[in-house]
Amino acid sequence: MSARRWTPPALWAALILVLTSIPTPPQAPGGIPHLDKVVHFALYAGLGWLVVRALRTRRRRPLASALLAIALFAGFDEWHQRFFGRDPGLPDWIADVIGASAGVMAASRVRDREAAL
Repeated sequence: MSARRWTPPALWAALILVLTSIPTPPQAPGGIPHLDKVVHFALYAGLGWLVVRALRTRRRRPLASALLAIALFAGFDEWHQRFFGRDPGLPDWIADVIGASAGVMAASRVRDREAAL
């Protein structure tokens, strides 16, 4: 297994940790409610996508294991935020996991289509 293909998901995960370590995140423009959940979804959808691309498999068990690992990472991310004066929360973690699931599923579908060609 090449370490090089894991560089993008590792860098993306590091970016997530850096962004969630900012003590006071910027407020949503115009007071858009729950925009932070959309950001959580998008960041973790990207991570899910990159992990599937790094796995290079279409088998379901490794994909499920990857999703579980991302969910655990998201839990760690929520926990670590409390050290920076942020409020960790279950709704944020749920948005993370739903985003990761969407990213994993989308990348899997693209991979299946590429294999069918």
